[in-house]
Parts: sequence; C-alpha cells; structure tokens
Amino acid sequence: MANQTFKVVGITVHGDSTKVRFTDDMVRRIKQFTKGGATRCDFIELPSEMTKLEALKYMAAHADFQSPADQATIADYIADREKEATKGTVKVKVSKAKAKPSVESIKARAKKAKVEASEEAGTEETAQPVTE
Repeated sequence: MANQTFKVVGITVHGDSTKVRFTDDMVRRIKQFTKGGATRCDFIELPSEMTKLEALKYMAAHADFQSPADQATIADYIADREKEATKGTVKVKVSKAKAKPSVESIKARAKKAKVEASEEAGTEETAQPVTE
C-alpha cells in the first residue's frame, strides 16, 4: 500500500472536517461526497500518477489551493505522511569497537580478583549455629 499511486487529489469539507482526498475517479468521488453532504469538493487531476506524498507536494504548489486554510491542511497531511514514511526505519547507533584486552590486562584482572577474594575470606565471619 505504501507505493499506491493516484491520478486525482483534492480537498473536501464535511461540516467542520476538512480532509485531503486521493482517488483515481474524480466524477465518482465528487458525486459520492456531494450526495454525502460535503459543502466543498475541489479536486484536480495530477499530471501523472503520484504517491500520496508526491501529490500533496504538487497540490501545495497548485494555484487552486493557495488559501491559508488549504495550505495549513496540506502541510499537516505532508507532515503525517513523512512521519509515516519513516515509521518502519530503525536508527542504529554505531559505537567504537573495543580493543581486545592484552594478556597483561587479563593477568592483572585475575590477580585483582584473587586478592579481593582472599580479603573477603579473611574478614568473613563464620556463622555458628545457635543451640538452645
């Protein structure tokens, strides 16, 4: 569905709801919206089949949709489509690869662990069972 293309784009108004509409059959959609009670049905034919994002950008530059309200509606739809287009991408943060430890550093860690273990064993108190 992401690569679906359309031949016609326009703006419809139903009461307080203004929406951008995409279709391939302008006549059918205009009849459908006017029968449904739309107070405005402005459609234009695109110069070629376009995706929704391409059609919105074309529509934003078209002379029929230059009113501030139309431009705001189109800008909202463009922002939504761009956000939706990046929805499936994953950002990966690349960190520097750690250097492999040297033999000396491994031996030093082993000695440190041995010293810590012997210190804990020397200061550790043994629990005596309580007899009653």
